[in-house]
Amino acid sequence: MRYKLLGGSGLRVSEVGLGTMTFGETKGWGADATAAEAILRTFTDAGGILIDTAPNYSGGASEELVGAFVAGRRYDHVISTKYTAAGARHVLAGGNSRRAMRRSVEESLQRLRTDFIDLLWLHFWDGTTPLAEILRGVEDLISAGKVLYCGFSNTPSWLVSRAVTMAELRAVSAPVAIQTEYNVAVRDAERELLPMADALDLGVVCWGAMAAGALAGGSDPRRRARADLPPVLAERATQISAIAAESDLSPAALALRWLLRHPAHRSVVPLIGARTPAQLKESLAAADGVLDATTLKALDSMAPPALGNPHELIASPYLRKFALGQPDLLDPPVRPRR
Repeated sequence: MRYKLLGGSGLRVSEVGLGTMTFGETKGWGADATAAEAILRTFTDAGGILIDTAPNYSGGASEELVGAFVAGRRYDHVISTKYTAAGARHVLAGGNSRRAMRRSVEESLQRLRTDFIDLLWLHFWDGTTPLAEILRGVEDLISAGKVLYCGFSNTPSWLVSRAVTMAELRAVSAPVAIQTEYNVAVRDAERELLPMADALDLGVVCWGAMAAGALAGGSDPRRRARADLPPVLAERATQISAIAAESDLSPAALALRWLLRHPAHRSVVPLIGARTPAQLKESLAAADGVLDATTLKALDSMAPPALGNPHELIASPYLRKFALGQPDLLDPPVRPRR
């Protein structure tokens, strides 16, 4: 296992994080307590230290299983959890408010059997809570020692960048990372989120690295049958399998190594989920290696994101010649992610 700093912070994390949405049996497809402990042990024995959970994963069972595992060795792990998604219980329970944040954190601390959370994520933007309230709520928790770092998950880039700017101007703790869906087949994050993260020195933790198994050559029928995959994803999964056959690698190895070894992914940390230790071992083995230039180019050209307006317009040679005179003389002529 290799390690990296999370964004511009001093927090060290493993280059791969363990996603624990599969922990708990409340939905009929998760790992039971014995399997969860074995998965966690496999991950930590391989050098993994970043464990990601959430209070709504299996109704809190995921946090409880993580807490039981790290008890007595809390400082050997980086635990990230979230707040927001508890509104189904009561109108006051969920959302991004300072009140919901405090309640969620207090309950997570109990389930995790700890007195602090390394990284608290805003799980998703609720569209109602002022950023100033969120930042103040986080700062209070950090001042109390209950939270060490914060990040924004599933939130538009303009809101995250505004939050960073507000935090800097107010001299309070700024977000250190974002979490978003990102994989070789779903690259919408390259439109705004990843360039923003580069510019603001934010870490990028990506969920859906294997698209629920679709990019590994299949999917879990208990969650989503192969025939039920969105047509675009099914097509790209087939393309990845073809590229894998040509490169003598598994589709899983291609998908994970693209996230880990791409030159543009310095700040990217993929989350890997598993239902069995064997699945996790297979994923970690697949991630360990490099990609040759030919394979990397084939993957990049397979599903480039549609950047849309204004990105495609301002990058066009027609406009750039008016702005720069002779744009081909500049090195680089544009600042793309690829």
